[in-house]
Amino acid sequence: MSALADQVVCITGAGRGLGAALARAFDAAGARLVLASRTAGEIDELCGACRDAISVQTDVRVPDEVRALIDAAVGEFGRLDVMINNAGVAVYGPVNSYTPTEIDAIIDTNVKGTIYGCQAAFAVMKAQRSGFIVNIGSITGTLHLANESVYGASKWAVRGYTGVLWQEARESGVRVCHVAPGGIDTPFWKTQEFLPFPEKFDPERDFLNPDELASTVVELVSTSSGYCPSEIVVQPVLF
Repeated sequence: MSALADQVVCITGAGRGLGAALARAFDAAGARLVLASRTAGEIDELCGACRDAISVQTDVRVPDEVRALIDAAVGEFGRLDVMINNAGVAVYGPVNSYTPTEIDAIIDTNVKGTIYGCQAAFAVMKAQRSGFIVNIGSITGTLHLANESVYGASKWAVRGYTGVLWQEARESGVRVCHVAPGGIDTPFWKTQEFLPFPEKFDPERDFLNPDELASTVVELVSTSSGYCPSEIVVQPVLF
């Protein structure tokens, strides 16, 4: 039997890309899922394809909606074992090109949304004295890359917050990890005017496969409760 059989896993940003891949991977491992996204149709369809799942339309920028998401998880399944803060947005461009609307969207979703998710999940896990919080960051949170000033700043913030949360949460038996992947092959890249890498890069050829990355997160969460990798940086081997 899988170590994750019947574990309750909540995933934000589950409607597409890595979030959807995470849902499929944890479903295959036997977990019970709580899928969150701002777009209800996407998670409703994904939920229907899973063994045991509920969907909760959630805007992670709104604290009350994030708390309602965690309340729904506990109300449906009685506990919360894994929280994956995956929801995020990115806009790329020169430093002076970012509009106030774009800056707010990036910071509110990537930074505040992650913090709200951690706070709501940790309140439950602290009382349980068990749980695992995974914050999906980016390799951009460890580097300085052109055309990623605001997005990079948001991911540096996620990394810093996660490190402090780990220091505080471990006393309650709650594990915390920052996962920092390189570029992931999703349709997102086809919509970007400015890219933080040379034009010779092809996302379909050179970037991480979302299903393989999702499997890595499943393996991470399946590790012994006696220890915790606090940060994992994941990059493709070949470019």
